[in-house]
Amino acid sequence: MGVAYALLCVALIACGEDRPEGSGIAVRDAWIREPPPRSPAAGYLTIENRSDQSVELVGAETAAAKRTEIHLMEHKDGRMTMRKTESLTIPAEGNVELKSGGTHLMLMDLRQPLKAGAEVELVLRFGDGTQKRLAMPVRKGGYER
Repeated sequence: MGVAYALLCVALIACGEDRPEGSGIAVRDAWIREPPPRSPAAGYLTIENRSDQSVELVGAETAAAKRTEIHLMEHKDGRMTMRKTESLTIPAEGNVELKSGGTHLMLMDLRQPLKAGAEVELVLRFGDGTQKRLAMPVRKGGYER
């Protein structure tokens, strides 16, 4: 069985399969808030890095939207501002929470309305080449999980 497993691994590498998901990355509490009509949707989740090296979240994509962006929320001059960022560092043996009122994902130019009860397939891309595939439920408003 050891030889068969080794041959399978070589075949997968030769066929250009994605690097194995994970690499110390775990995701929990992933969900998307049902947006108002003709509006982008916000996605929330916690990314845990169980490895001893930091990793960069460099992007996300879903068939549900034309593009998905990482957004930072900041208080600046007494106002809340939101801006797109190209990456987000997940510290070694730490986590980053993407939450309402803070850093989050924005699903821009939705291809169809997202309604509570639906599920959105999303792929997180990391700087080390790994990917994490998620099924994110769509929920109505509220800040609870």
